[in-house]
Amino acid sequence: MEWLGILLISPAWGYLSTRCFIQASLGVAQFFIHIVGFFKGAVPGNDNALYMGVAIFNVVLFSLLLLGGFWLLTVILPFGQTQTEVVVYWVSAGISFLFFLKQVPSKIRGSWRYATIPNALWVDSMKEKIKL
Repeated sequence: MEWLGILLISPAWGYLSTRCFIQASLGVAQFFIHIVGFFKGAVPGNDNALYMGVAIFNVVLFSLLLLGGFWLLTVILPFGQTQTEVVVYWVSAGISFLFFLKQVPSKIRGSWRYATIPNALWVDSMKEKIKL
């Protein structure tokens, strides 16, 4: 059982927990971006309100997944009891964090565009459809 934790569970949970953390953090950033967009007024208020609702949903969903995963692995299952499991987890989480960190600026720029430029989401959607 110990090897299963070291070889499978630690790397997988390092990746998944980092993804949940980044997504929840992005949700907080997107919420505040859309508050600014709401008060700036370039985009209709109901669009920014919808984006704020989606951002809050992301924060709640990924925070609950992160907390539930840690609860399941540490309270219910005997995970993280050896030093090797913990080290493999943090190495996997660190590598995943570096990979996910590269994606954060483009996500924030996209949210800023959607919050401050009218019809930016529609324009981006049409660009994607034209590529097909």
